[in-house]
This record gives sequence, C-alpha cells and structure tokens, in this order.
Amino acid sequence: MADDNCLIEPVTQRRLTVSYATRFHDHAHVPAIAIKGQWLEEAGFPTGTEMDVRVLNGCIVLIAKPVEEELVQSVRKISKLSPRKQRQVQDYIDLVAAKRRVN
Repeated sequence: MADDNCLIEPVTQRRLTVSYATRFHDHAHVPAIAIKGQWLEEAGFPTGTEMDVRVLNGCIVLIAKPVEEELVQSVRKISKLSPRKQRQVQDYIDLVAAKRRVN
C-alpha cells in the first residue's frame, strides 16, 4: 500500500490488480500492470505520450512529458504536404539523425 511518501491526492481513483506477463525468452512470469481506458486521455495521457515513471516505496507516479508546441505545429504542417514532400522531409530527418549518431 502507498504511504505518506506519495503526497499527491488523487482526483479520480482507479482500482487495478498487479497481474503477470510472460517473458518471451525464458517464459518466466513477471509482475505486470495494464492501464487502459478513455480516462487516460482525459487525464493528459493521449496515445503516444511519453512519460517519466517515478518509483517510491509502495507508490508509482506517472508524469506525462509535455509535447513541444512547435513540434506539434510542425507535424501538422508536414501532414498537409504531398506524399512526395513528406518523404523528402523524412529523408532529411533520417540524414540528420544518422549524422547525430556518428558524432
């Protein structure tokens, strides 16, 4: 159970059960928590949201990483381009990413 280490008051409380998942390579059962539902988006976790996970004794805190507004606007602009132009943009991004990996 969570104790006073977790100081955030829940706005809405959900009840989950730790179950298990099976690791592929050795078929071992490992603890797993499945969190799903429309309420995640309402809580600020839409699909694709990156998050930080902070682990305390008896408390797990999920913190949504804010998406940079400039990046969101750029993606919207790119999605309006023709498929050919979108490929050119992706090729450029791949080129920059490859150069960063080398350095």
